[in-house]
Amino acid sequence: MQRINKKLVLLFSLFIISSSVVQAQIEDYYSEAPGFSLGTTVGLSDLWGDIGTASPMDHYMNSNYKKNLTFMGGLLFRYTFVPAFSLRFGVNYGKLYASDNFNEDLAKKATSLEEDAAQRYYRNLNVRTNIWEGNIMFEFTPFRMNTESNRSRKRMQPYVTGGIGVFHYKPQGLYVNRATRREQWVDLIDLHTEGVGLSTTGATSAALPSLWQVAIPMGFGMRWDLNQKVSLGMEYIYRMTMTDLLDDVSDKYVNPQVFAASLSPEKAAIAADIYDKSWVLIPNYQHNAGDKRGNSANKDGYSTIAVTFIYRLSSRWNQWW
Repeated sequence: MQRINKKLVLLFSLFIISSSVVQAQIEDYYSEAPGFSLGTTVGLSDLWGDIGTASPMDHYMNSNYKKNLTFMGGLLFRYTFVPAFSLRFGVNYGKLYASDNFNEDLAKKATSLEEDAAQRYYRNLNVRTNIWEGNIMFEFTPFRMNTESNRSRKRMQPYVTGGIGVFHYKPQGLYVNRATRREQWVDLIDLHTEGVGLSTTGATSAALPSLWQVAIPMGFGMRWDLNQKVSLGMEYIYRMTMTDLLDDVSDKYVNPQVFAASLSPEKAAIAADIYDKSWVLIPNYQHNAGDKRGNSANKDGYSTIAVTFIYRLSSRWNQWW
């Protein structure tokens, strides 16, 4: 009986040791297995439209940018098919902001008002909007295509992602009352600041755009597997949109008389003060109807630089692939 007990103890000990070795091997294997995971993202958000600077470098490096940081975050649900390919569904909420004031540093160095930075600065427009977004994106982790390679087992992995999304926006501008100089944020779409949707010269212009729009998100990132369940990462995603009115600036200045002819007296007064705010910086200055206000050839976009957190809900470690 004692011999049997000793054998049972020995077998149990060997089982525990072998299980520990197998578990250690699994824990050292960082090529993501098929399964579901949940995650969160949060980070800086930026609007890329007609308002603001001409280049990304000027956008991030000017002295006024850090005073007006905006953020976006959300939840994502992922399914990994094989270590190199995943599908994710995301829901995000955040804010966007852009201002011609970002050009102040360059405008002070300009030798002429004809320089791009000076024209943007003295245009003196700004915009903010809340963003609700839903998206579906694929993730591709290239170094995990070959799961037998040492590189595929590294904890740190780069990836690229892309897909399609929809978003809701509602741009607001900072209204400065010409008489009192009081400031307040107002909705811009209803003011028809470029005459879109108003009756001009006897004909109605193009209809106002929908506040629901399609976006094409695309980006890249780096993810670090802390263990088989948890990953941290950093990613940059740019959303190309189908609208040029994300910042409510697209084409040309209109004759302010169209506001009085088509809007209520209250809205017409606000529209006349906000569609051209150069007068705030240059007293009594006003653009002529037909002058360039924005560039209609380029659609607007927005982006995020975000930290990601992934928690794997389930996985199958039988390496069927």
